Amino acid sequence: MLKDLGTPARGLVRSAGMPREIRRRRTVLVLVILACFTLIVLDARRSAGSPVEPLREAAAGVFGPLESTASSARQPVDNLRDRFAEMDRLRDENEKLKKDNESLTRDLNSSDYARNRAAELDKLLKLAPAFTMTPARVIGIGSAQSFNHTVTIDAGTADGVHVDMTVLNGNGLVGRVVRTTQATATVLLIGDRKSTVGGRLNASMALGFVSGRGEVAGLLDYHLVDLKARPKPGDKIVTWGSSDNAPYVPGVPIGEVTSVTANEGALGSTATIRPYVDPTRIDTVGVVTGPPARPPRAQLKPAPSPKVSTTEGKVN
Repeated sequence: MLKDLGTPARGLVRSAGMPREIRRRRTVLVLVILACFTLIVLDARRSAGSPVEPLREAAAGVFGPLESTASSARQPVDNLRDRFAEMDRLRDENEKLKKDNESLTRDLNSSDYARNRAAELDKLLKLAPAFTMTPARVIGIGSAQSFNHTVTIDAGTADGVHVDMTVLNGNGLVGRVVRTTQATATVLLIGDRKSTVGGRLNASMALGFVSGRGEVAGLLDYHLVDLKARPKPGDKIVTWGSSDNAPYVPGVPIGEVTSVTANEGALGSTATIRPYVDPTRIDTVGVVTGPPARPPRAQLKPAPSPKVSTTEGKVN
């Protein structure tokens, strides 16, 4: 009869059997849970005769090698990961060391220049008490404005620098200002053929004129006003100054006499001077922009005349 009912009838029979299958599965699940709980309780005693101990040993025997094999297989991966991390750390450290090395190299390359500039500035500061100066740096050297031997400095009218001002450094006289802009100035060197400076022999105070030969960092010629004066090698020459300190202030070292040659067919002699300043090696200079930085000179007053006593007719 069920066969006559067809497919729908068979579906109803299967549906009627579903609750029994579900009850069976639930029963199995409850039994499994109870068995696990029982094993846990028995194993909690930790005794030597625990019924779970053989199962544990069997599991260790089966899964121990697998775990060891997995650990061995994972170890190269962990080592590779650690190696990459170490490489990253070493790369970062190497980059830092490279930057530090580059910084130290720059400092080392510029240390000599900085030391030389500091030495020039120190020499210039030793002259500061004698003159009011504006410090400047040489930023160019060569021919300019039809002058043969000049240098350009980075100070101009905005800094109080004007034409016909004395320029010097810590060694001695450099030249005089011949042209200015707001930010720069052109300095005619004392070695130029058009340069003439009044010079005084330190030893005898004899006056003369120092003229250039047109040689960069070359020698100078010195002609004395007094034809009978005889300079000798080793004599020092300084400027004897100009009216209103323009273009040269007094007392600036010029150079040292190296040789003396008698003038042919005339009185007097010409001395050869080696200047103290080498214009090819200067960096820091000072432009004398004011009078000497000192208090006014004390006046020299005549001594009082002696008093004559009228009563005794004697001079007291």
